[in-house]
Amino acid sequence: MNHTSTDRTPASTGVRSFFKRPSFVLLLLMILAAICWYGDQLVAVLIPENERPISYFAVAKGEEWSYHYKHSVQQTPVDEFFRVNGVNDMTMTHTTYESLGVGLPYDPAEGTFRSLKKDGKFDLEMNRPYTAIKFRTAVQAMPKIIHDNEIFDLCPLYGQGTLVEVRVVKRYQYWLMKLFRKN
Repeated sequence: MNHTSTDRTPASTGVRSFFKRPSFVLLLLMILAAICWYGDQLVAVLIPENERPISYFAVAKGEEWSYHYKHSVQQTPVDEFFRVNGVNDMTMTHTTYESLGVGLPYDPAEGTFRSLKKDGKFDLEMNRPYTAIKFRTAVQAMPKIIHDNEIFDLCPLYGQGTLVEVRVVKRYQYWLMKLFRKN
């Protein structure tokens, strides 16, 4: 029998599987699903100007992070607390500070004012929505971002006078920022 006389029609050769190794395809699909799930998680990104490296920390809806700094006029510490609601959606929930003065909130229209007698501090509960928060670093203010046990000391990280934007995005958006940023 030579190769020209062999019947090669599909009916005579049987069914040929497109997937020679179905377990490999299943593993590949599981890895792809895990990457998609991980990439869909929320992160807060610290985006400095001048193409400096981006920092980030993982967050979930409902979690809080704080911005700690020393007030430029009063020279007392201030803590501003932000709750994560979703992508480009944060709410300033309250501010804690030690003295009343220029640039510090005090008006009842801004929120519910409380004196924390045991700590010697004031607290203003508020509900201010933000898509992003922007500020400049200054050595005098010693700005820090605090989330859980993680502290980002911004001046050593980005230098004096750098504009920093804090934004909540999906992790895959952070990956794209890193990929297309000129570092």
